[in-house]
Amino acid sequence: MNASAPSSTPSLRKLDPDLLDRMIGAKGETETIEQKCQTLLALLCPALAGSLNKSIGIAVDARPGDIKLGRRRVLLADLSRDAAYCEATISGWSPDIGILCGTKLVIGLVECLLGGSDPDQLDIVARPLSGIELDMSLVVFEQLNDTLRDVVSADPQSKASASRPRADIPDEEDDPTPNFHAAALTLNLEFGAISAPLTLVLPQALLLKSKLTAVKPNSKSGAEPGNWTERLSERVSRSQISLQAAVALAPMPLGDISRLQPGDLIGFADNGDISVTLSANGKPLYTCALGRSGSRYMVKIEGQAGPDENWKSDFS
Repeated sequence: MNASAPSSTPSLRKLDPDLLDRMIGAKGETETIEQKCQTLLALLCPALAGSLNKSIGIAVDARPGDIKLGRRRVLLADLSRDAAYCEATISGWSPDIGILCGTKLVIGLVECLLGGSDPDQLDIVARPLSGIELDMSLVVFEQLNDTLRDVVSADPQSKASASRPRADIPDEEDDPTPNFHAAALTLNLEFGAISAPLTLVLPQALLLKSKLTAVKPNSKSGAEPGNWTERLSERVSRSQISLQAAVALAPMPLGDISRLQPGDLIGFADNGDISVTLSANGKPLYTCALGRSGSRYMVKIEGQAGPDENWKSDFS
């Protein structure tokens, strides 16, 4: 009598998920992926530094940094501190490119390009980006993504695009991108006194099958000189700014002020037309007259309150 075959024969056992991912090319051997990353960083760093130097007129040095492997969301969570996040695509190559940019880099570039600061004198502390800084960080992400396209795509018609940057990574339930096996490649960017990371998060499956080529000097990723400054200025002009209108009140002794109660009335300092100072971000912009249109109070611009012609640079 023949004994029945054991139910745990190798052919019927469930494959280990990690082994299965390696078999189907979703995950690579650590040594293989790290070698791919090192090759990509070696090509990206000089190309990105060259295009940045050409387009913004500031000597920027890009050096290969850390390489980390893991699931995409784990890597993003580990690296997102003090960084802005952007999702990018390269047609014919990948729709799932994640980029993290250290906030110190954006703050420093904005100060130099719009405020005329000396890069060697900058003393930047990492902090969340303002709305305008976040909006303007797009040019950093686009520059890296354009350079990446030139390294990984042999198609001259391939297009690189980047979405609107955000201050944090999306919550898992709102994240449409799969949580694939990924590699995080960091470029350490330095200019003047600033040092900050710029990190690509890419699918391991993509790296395994990609052919990498050096960027030619006349690559399409190089922007025209001054282009960044023009784009940054344009983004400042388009950004939404909250305005404040201040009206001078009649002076009062400090003792009287300390005894003010709800319901007390304080008169305006002006007896005739009410003068108003229009400000934004704490900067006085215009003097105005207070008026009314229907049921709404309005202000009428009458003249400048003192800012010079470069006052927009104060709004980063």
